[in-house]
Amino acid sequence: MTKVINVQLNSASIDAAIRELRNYEKWLYRKSVVLRERVAYFIAKDASTVFNTSIAEDDLWEGAITGSVEVSVEPKGENITLVIASGKDAVFMEFGAGVYYNGAVGTSPNPLGVQLGLTIGSYGFGNGKKEVWGYTGEDGKIHLTHGAPASMPLYRAVVSVANDIEQIAREVFST
Repeated sequence: MTKVINVQLNSASIDAAIRELRNYEKWLYRKSVVLRERVAYFIAKDASTVFNTSIAEDDLWEGAITGSVEVSVEPKGENITLVIASGKDAVFMEFGAGVYYNGAVGTSPNPLGVQLGLTIGSYGFGNGKKEVWGYTGEDGKIHLTHGAPASMPLYRAVVSVANDIEQIAREVFST
C-alpha cells in the first residue's frame, strides 16, 4: 500500500497530517501483528504436518515408530510470537539421532544442528555414534534402534514460509 499525505504550510494542514501519520502508525502496527501471527500460524501448520508423519525411532523389532509432538503458537510479550514444538520426540525428529540415517558423528543434517550443539552422537551416552544401540524402554523391554532420520519439521517450515513471505505480507497489508 502506498500512502501519500499532502501538507500545506499552515497549522491546520500540518495538524491534519500529524493525525493522518498517527492513524497510519496504528494501522501499520495492527497489520504487523497480523503478519507476525499469520507467519507463526503457517510455520506451526507446516511443522505439524511433517511432525505427524516423521519417524521418531526406527526400532529393529517394531519398525518405524512415529512420535508424539504438539506444535503450538503462543504470543510472548508485545512483539514476539513463539512457535513451540513440545513432546519427547521433537528434538530427535528435528535433528535426527544416530549415524545410521544422519551421517558422521559430530555433524548434523539440520543446518542449525552444529551451531546449536545438537550433533549426531552427542546425546545418549554416545550411543548415536553406533549404527545400532539398545535401551530399556518405558515398557521395561529392551529395544534395539537405528535412531531416527532428521526430518527437520521446524527448519523446513521456516524455509517454506520465508519463501512465501512476500505473498503473505502483500495479503496482510493490502486489506
